[in-house]
Amino acid sequence: MFAIPAFPDFLLVAAGIGGFGLGALLVRLIGSAGHRPLARSADDVHHRGRALEADQRVAQRNAEQWRIEREQLVADLASSSAELEKLREAAGQYDETIRKQKGDLQHECRKTARLRQELADRAEEMVRTHVQLRDVQNELGVTQVGSDVVMDQINRLERERDDLNAMVANLRREVELRKQRETAGLPDNDMLLDC
Repeated sequence: MFAIPAFPDFLLVAAGIGGFGLGALLVRLIGSAGHRPLARSADDVHHRGRALEADQRVAQRNAEQWRIEREQLVADLASSSAELEKLREAAGQYDETIRKQKGDLQHECRKTARLRQELADRAEEMVRTHVQLRDVQNELGVTQVGSDVVMDQINRLERERDDLNAMVANLRREVELRKQRETAGLPDNDMLLDC
């Protein structure tokens, strides 16, 4: 790719590269001389070095403490994630339980409504039965009163019958007595019989 230049050109290139390197070295020496602490003493440099070392130790301790806190936070996050997953599972189970209990509650509500309707029907039937019972009691009362009246009538009629039987018996005796007097030829004492 590169063509090797001829010898005189090679020296020219080598002199250019050498000059470039020498210039870079001079720039570096001049630049480092400009950065050297001229006014500072060795104690200032030493104190500054110690302060930087102390700052470094503090920064390392802080970094270590932050690393420990970060690890603790990562562990807390992992346990919180596990706990959150458990809570999600529990919430899913609770949702299923709530759904099932809502279904049971609706079933029980329908059952309660049927029982209430049945109770209302029975109460209505009981009221009708009570009214019918009251009517029957009234009829029984009327029948009892009628029966008492009939019994009183029967008793009165029996007394009248007994009285009539007694009168018939008296009349028969009188007829017998008249027949006996007529056959005996005795006078008719109607006046005596009328008494």
